[in-house]
Amino acid sequence: MSALKRKSSVALIIGIIMVLLLIPAWYMTLAPFMIVSELEKIDFLYIYEGTLEFLGHPSPILFDAHLYAEKVEGDNVTLKIDVNVITGPSGLSRNSTYVFNKFTRENVRDTPEADKHREGYDPLFPSHLKADEDIPMAWLDNLNTTATLEFKESVREEGVTLYKYFVNKTIIAPDYYLGPPVGYENCSLMSTKTILIEPLSGLWTYTENEAFSVTTERGAVLNVLTWNSTAEDKAEKLADAKAAHDSMQLLELYIPMILGVTIIVLTITLAYNVRRLKTKSHKTNPQSPASV
Repeated sequence: MSALKRKSSVALIIGIIMVLLLIPAWYMTLAPFMIVSELEKIDFLYIYEGTLEFLGHPSPILFDAHLYAEKVEGDNVTLKIDVNVITGPSGLSRNSTYVFNKFTRENVRDTPEADKHREGYDPLFPSHLKADEDIPMAWLDNLNTTATLEFKESVREEGVTLYKYFVNKTIIAPDYYLGPPVGYENCSLMSTKTILIEPLSGLWTYTENEAFSVTTERGAVLNVLTWNSTAEDKAEKLADAKAAHDSMQLLELYIPMILGVTIIVLTITLAYNVRRLKTKSHKTNPQSPASV
């Protein structure tokens, strides 16, 4: 009987074939499924501090933003964002409903579940970001438009590599409602922000600074809202970013590496087993044709 037909050799051959089939299945199906399933369970609480300056009178503000997935329908995930003002004007509190595609991570246009039309990336961003490359089509919710997040630099904090992005966008808003007694007036709205993103997972880690201002066509600056992540929240989100990075590395690098090592070990074991069986057969049958 051929050494390759022995039960031990057949078992090893089957094991090698199964692992070989598992590697492409892992890359194409299993790993992406696990990554997407995490997006269906989003639940983050961001905490910000800043200043609201209205008509030249500044006052401190403290608020949080709770991001959580509400439901999943096919490729779409409904995401709720509840902003709660802890210190400052209660009028800044709001509740928003986003709908994003869990595979592209972009907001889904013209979906009835969202509270308004959105497109592009926000609050999710692409994974596998590359240094020195901008992120086009980032959604600016306070301006209701998209802009490009410009790559500024790569930084390393608490053992985590982050990419810093910046955007500065101004639009003209005709008949912008300023409230009583002014009513409606043509204004310019400006939004600027600097955020840091973990590049492998695409996780928005923290906000270095963000600002929103309203200026009338006469040049009067009515209000300026500025904010940034608190020190405590930044530390927590850095830990989240490290966990997200490690999880992605496990799925995309380490597990395939383990599978590759398993193939090598099984192949070496098969070769050793075949050689051992041939040697054993030779000793058992010294007059066989192979020994003549």
